[in-house]
Amino acid sequence: MLGYCTNVHSGDSFDDVIGNLKTYAWKVQQNLQTPLGIGLWLSDTASREVDIILLKDTLQQCNLRIFTLNGFPFSNFHQKIVRHKVYKPDWSEESRLEYTVRLAHILSGVTLQKEAGISTLPLGWNDETFSNKDCARLLNRCVDALEEIEQQTGKCIHIDIETEPGCRLQRSKELCDFFAIHFGDDERTRRYLRVCHDTCHSAVMRESAKDCVENYKNVGLAIGKVQLSSAIEFNLEAEKDSSFIHNEQKYLHQTTVQSEDGTQFFEQFSDIPSEIHSGNCRVHFHVPIHKDQFGELQTTQHDLLASIPILKDAGATDWEVETYTWSVTPSELQEGELVASITKELAWATKQLNK
Repeated sequence: MLGYCTNVHSGDSFDDVIGNLKTYAWKVQQNLQTPLGIGLWLSDTASREVDIILLKDTLQQCNLRIFTLNGFPFSNFHQKIVRHKVYKPDWSEESRLEYTVRLAHILSGVTLQKEAGISTLPLGWNDETFSNKDCARLLNRCVDALEEIEQQTGKCIHIDIETEPGCRLQRSKELCDFFAIHFGDDERTRRYLRVCHDTCHSAVMRESAKDCVENYKNVGLAIGKVQLSSAIEFNLEAEKDSSFIHNEQKYLHQTTVQSEDGTQFFEQFSDIPSEIHSGNCRVHFHVPIHKDQFGELQTTQHDLLASIPILKDAGATDWEVETYTWSVTPSELQEGELVASITKELAWATKQLNK
């Protein structure tokens, strides 16, 4: 199924979630005139307030289908400063486990699919505050809970780990090594723990879809879902206007610069030292996937186009457009209103997936 992620909409409460479905998602559905897939984002607060009956009624009224949840951002994803907060709690903390299992119960109660996934963070930001072993222990407990949910409901809810630049697991190889070390050949774990492949993140880290898929296959990991997304790309020596990235303070904009000397990683785009004035630059700033240019800059749409057939051949069936940066995109770079932009992204994605 194809849909879009509602983390593009602000709102920390369940009432906000319902309002966003009625205000935005329903209008997108009306534009497309087909049942619309929804990747629902519920904060920890909203997940505690959920009224399943009201949610199901709203989905039916608006002709919406929840096929996945975004369980990555735990707290308010649209507060003034997000940055490293989005990686807390990490997977060594009980609150992350409790939140994720709560989401799994919710998803099993509203999805029409027999299998559905919840994307989650790649353990946490890569600092020294937690260990992989502790994360694996809690993920094993999560697997126990997911198996119980399937026995009770007949729905297989899986957790899809999403690699991200700067995190403990920022490349596919690191994710696969984590599985090999801590879960061995256990098939039960691989039923309930899968991959969320984000095409923006892979592009920033210079990983081809072919290499990622090969790594997944080597350890028996299935792709739970694909997040269709593009990064910003440009050559530093071209001196294009990138000031809006430099000035944006809400989110982290992890960056890689590739030159003859190799690839360098920077936690923030603004961390690139002034003496580096050449090289191919890719920035973690999700931009509308139907655009190959963004102002004076390019996007990694070319990488996304190359990735889609490879991921399809690898068995991916759930595709989620995740362009959450609308609120921090300069108005002169926004193409119409939010609903119109989401509609264009989904129409573009539909065309590419049907090739």
